[in-house]
Amino acid sequence: MGIETRTHIRTPILATLAFTISISVNDQALAAEGDSDGNRYYLQRYYLEDISAAKAYLGMLGKHQDKDREKHEEKKHDFDKLTIIDVRDATEYRMGHPKKAIHMPYPRIYRECVDNLRTEDGACSAGTVYQVRQDPESLFLQIEEKIEDKATPIATLCRTGFRSVLAANILSKPTTLCDLKAYTGVEYDQCITTYQGRGYENVSNIWQGFVGQPMAGIVSTGGNRFVVGDDQILADLILNDGSSAKGFVAFDLDLNNDGAIGANDKDGWRYHQGLPYNTKLQKKRINSEVDAMGYYDLP
Repeated sequence: MGIETRTHIRTPILATLAFTISISVNDQALAAEGDSDGNRYYLQRYYLEDISAAKAYLGMLGKHQDKDREKHEEKKHDFDKLTIIDVRDATEYRMGHPKKAIHMPYPRIYRECVDNLRTEDGACSAGTVYQVRQDPESLFLQIEEKIEDKATPIATLCRTGFRSVLAANILSKPTTLCDLKAYTGVEYDQCITTYQGRGYENVSNIWQGFVGQPMAGIVSTGGNRFVVGDDQILADLILNDGSSAKGFVAFDLDLNNDGAIGANDKDGWRYHQGLPYNTKLQKKRINSEVDAMGYYDLP
């Protein structure tokens, strides 16, 4: 089987998570109660499911598969159009988002970049100077005020599928706020009582995100599937949440065959999937402490 590996465009990624190779993650990455297999970063999962950007787009238009309709009817959920909540920061949202996506940034509202260098989709390309953070409890209360029906179909979206998982967990199980806020004692008990039973019933995470990640090829040997890379030796890796894991260092694929790995090779909403988006801003949306340096102001 001929497999070409392009060493001049190699980028390390955690490619084993989607395939048949075992992965070892430390206890900090998993929750005793939460499922941990489904999202791209192997984070705990209290929400309903992970879906593709394409499925989210069709849901936003009100075009669902029959099996989805049956599933939602069995769960007695309203079969409405999908509401997308975009949790990327102000600059990312400003430079492109799904039409009608509600902007509720988390865990940061805004960040200033080193030398103000950003990618075309608004992310910092040379590091962060400082960030304006979003309080998780404020996030939930803002969304609860905006979306009153807890059976509303919701899909969370971020850049690559990491922050959206954090937000989806909060929406589905708001009692996790009590740990995120580091409450203890009576204050913790009061928090649990306050948020018990207030979670949304039908929350999905958009697995690829708006931008996505490069994709890796697969080679089959002896009935096993491996990502294409330098070798097939498991390496010690660090996930985005700081937890440790083991995986392969993979070669990214040049999907558009232009001789380089770029944004258009990433598997998210905007690039490889080519789904519609716009840059129209909503009215300024702030929390009680910050205004995101004016990045919500209409042009």
